[in-house]
Amino acid sequence: MPKLFRDRTLPALCPFCRAEINPPAEVEGGEWYDFAAGSCTCGAVFAHDPTARNGGAVFLQALLMANDGDMDRAMGLAEDVDYNVGYVQKYNVETHRLDPNSFGTLYFVRLIAVAAD
Repeated sequence: MPKLFRDRTLPALCPFCRAEINPPAEVEGGEWYDFAAGSCTCGAVFAHDPTARNGGAVFLQALLMANDGDMDRAMGLAEDVDYNVGYVQKYNVETHRLDPNSFGTLYFVRLIAVAAD
């Protein structure tokens, strides 16, 4: 009897709103933008670490993207006060799906809206 192939992949979803995201693409316009990246309709931005070994640089890029490239502003923000972080692991950029055999990680940053005084 032949083995039935079971697809064990899942769609890539935003960790904040659970919407399906577009594949990461090359980012222009910043000296710190070395990784493919993208955004979600909920306002989150993300950057792709294809090896899961560049976490600091990829996270910094996502934080800078969330702050329109303003390094001073980005470095003055605090996690869970000014922004939230989310991760999507086992991301396969070739299939744009989560795959148990992949190593890629998407680092998400979403700024927290502050009410005006």
